Order: sequence, then structure tokens, then C-alpha cells
Amino acid sequence: MMKDVLGICDLHNSPELGRLTDKRPLGAVSFLGRYGLMDFTLSNFSNSGIDQVVILVKNYLHAISTHVQNGFAWNNNTKTGFQRLVYNEKAKRDQIFNTDIANLIINRGNLETIESEYIVVAPVHFLSAMDYRPIIEQHIKEKTRITAVYVRTDKAKTEFENCNVLKFNAKTNVVKTASTSTSYSESCDVSLDTFVFSKEAFIELILLSKSVSKLYSIADMVYYCINNKLIKVNGYRFEGAVFPMLSIEDYVRHSLDLLKIENREKLFIPDWPVYTTTHNTPPSFYGKDAVVKNSFIANGSIIKGHVENSIISRDVVVEEGAYIKNCIIFSRTLIGEDVKLEYVVCDKNVKINQVKKLSGSDVGDPLVIVQGVNV
Repeated sequence: MMKDVLGICDLHNSPELGRLTDKRPLGAVSFLGRYGLMDFTLSNFSNSGIDQVVILVKNYLHAISTHVQNGFAWNNNTKTGFQRLVYNEKAKRDQIFNTDIANLIINRGNLETIESEYIVVAPVHFLSAMDYRPIIEQHIKEKTRITAVYVRTDKAKTEFENCNVLKFNAKTNVVKTASTSTSYSESCDVSLDTFVFSKEAFIELILLSKSVSKLYSIADMVYYCINNKLIKVNGYRFEGAVFPMLSIEDYVRHSLDLLKIENREKLFIPDWPVYTTTHNTPPSFYGKDAVVKNSFIANGSIIKGHVENSIISRDVVVEEGAYIKNCIIFSRTLIGEDVKLEYVVCDKNVKINQVKKLSGSDVGDPLVIVQGVNV
């Protein structure tokens, strides 16, 4: 059945993480020292047997193409499967109209050869281990045209701020209304902006957008159709854990929370691997006085100082006397001798030598050091 399914990894509606997304989209932001955030959506496609995947790129095409490379890390079928980057060149000067729908329309020549009967559209800012197969099976069984995936939560305002809440008809699985979480209590059903479409419904939605709004996204159009009762949309309740990446606070908090095995087991589950592009780097090296506690240390790093409750990416050097706690350090960064860091997110290619003490306030207010600077 999965040969009849097209997966769309949608990078257009991703939140921004402050300085971390100044030069890259959310999907290419480093996570846990090894992955890009988009790896989780792409791995969900791969593990679900969906090997025909389109990545809708809004901006920073180079960052995405550098990360995914040839796409083989996620492609189980190199003969008939594919992973295509789709980018709207004409929207570079007019970003307000650079929607996922506009991207699909301008690149329709590249997509018309795809004959999939079902389309799964998924964002990258809700991290989960989501199997799309039961969602598609329910979609087919119920003979619905659109299925919206949601999660039931009692933290709608605190963890899913400004996300869309779905309200259902009392005795059916049909979505009645969709509106932002700010107007609801903490306990409600939050949409994960993940949808299964029948091919005809997807085409109808794209065509309808021309008469509704040129600024609307695929998700906007689904919610418009719900509220105006234009297309029946059924719901699918996802029972797994979801880690929203809606702000820099979410990013830091969830990153450090995943150092705890009880949290990590909710995202990294047996027989559901998270794939990523591999790098030929040597094992990490630890000096004779190195101290490492409750931290992720990626390959190629040289640790001679103290690292605690932190995430260290590839090819990071931590010199003697350095003390790092509650930090996230991106690749190819040098932390000099006797430098002390706490609640710091350090982008890649940074050198910290001259200033010996840097700190943010806490998880909710970290100090972010931008890419490529000397401190």
C-alpha cells in the first residue's frame, strides 16, 4: 500500500528559534549533537514504508541540501523511491507569498509524474516517533478525504501555544471547528499539522486556495475547510509522546530533558530508528583529567575539561580547566582553557578563549552565541 503514498516534509511553516535560525531553517538545526530536527519526520516516513518523499523548502536551500545530501540515509528503496527537494525560486524576493502551496504550484511540473493515491503532509516542529501506517489505514477504512492528526494534552497553553485546537462532533470522528489554543483551556485536542489526503481532496484544496487567500498554507486551508464545512475532515488521535519545537525555550528544555533515559525512551523507541547523514569522524577523545556527567558527546570531540548535563556535537574541543554545564555546543567549536559556561547555546565554528565566564539565566533564557564568532 505504501507505494501509493507520497510523503511531504513541509519546512514552510516552521517556527523560528531566534539566532539559531538566522542562517538555516528549523529542520537543519542540530539536535542532540548528531541529528537535524527534520530527521525525525524523514525517519517516520522511512520507518512507515513511505519511500517517495518531497521536501518543501522555504529558504536556505543550501543548508537543507547539505544536510540531506543524496537522501539515501532515509530511502529504503533506491530503485523506485526518491527524495526530492522542491524550492520556489520565484519567491525569493517576495517572502510573504512564499507558502507551501505556492511552492507546489510553481513546481507542479516536477510533481505531475507522481501517481500516489494518498498524500501525507507533516511538519518538522513536532518531534515524535509517528507511524503513519495506522493513520492511512483509518483514512481508507473511514473513506474520508482528509484526516487530521492530533494529540490530547493538558498543557495546551504552556506547551502548544498558538497551535490549532480541534473540536469534534459529539458522536463522530468528524472535526467540527479549528481555532488557536489561546482560546481554550489547558486540556484539549491539539492538531499536529499532520494530514493524510486522498489525492483528489489534495488537488481540490490547492485549487481552492486560489480563491481563498494567496497567503494561506496547506494547514490554513484545512482549517478553513473545517470551519466553513467545505470538506469533511476526520481526526486521528496520536497516542505517542510529542516534543514541540516552537521556541528557543522549547529547544533547550526538550534537549536537556532528553538526557534523562525515561524521556529519551519516549522518542527513541525499539525498532524505530532515527536516521541521519553520517560523517567519517573518529571516536571522541577524553583527556586524563576529563570529567563527563549525564551528557551526550558526539564523535570527533576532544574533551579535556568538565562537561555536565550538556550536549556536545561533533569535532568540539573542550580544553583543560573548562567547565560546561547545562549547555548545547554545536560542531567545530573550541572552548578554551578555564572557560566556564552555563545555560549557553553555542552555534558552530565558535572560539571562546578570551572571555572566561559566560552564562544565560536558565533554560527559558539561555545565552545564544552566533555562528562563527570569536569570544
